[in-house]
Amino acid sequence: YSEAKLFAENTYYTQLKAKALTGLAEICREQREFDKALNYHSESIELLDKLCAQCDLAEAYYQQALTYKKMGNNQKSQENFDAAIQIFTTIEAPKQVEKV
Repeated sequence: YSEAKLFAENTYYTQLKAKALTGLAEICREQREFDKALNYHSESIELLDKLCAQCDLAEAYYQQALTYKKMGNNQKSQENFDAAIQIFTTIEAPKQVEKV
């Protein structure tokens, strides 16, 4: 993910950078580095929102919800699950809604 992020920065491929940030956040979550994970999630969500990359944005919200859940913050987790569901519903991705 770090190499993909660097490549994306050098080639101005913002969506790839955002997806790499989401991947890095997942790794940090598994290593219980929650502050770092949340920083990666926030940066990814901001980039994807600016790009209007709805599918990847919904996935980023879903991953952030999982991080908050693992932290024990059920309110923030539910807010992010709801955001993911709303976007997946809007883009008519019922399998993704079911996953969330």
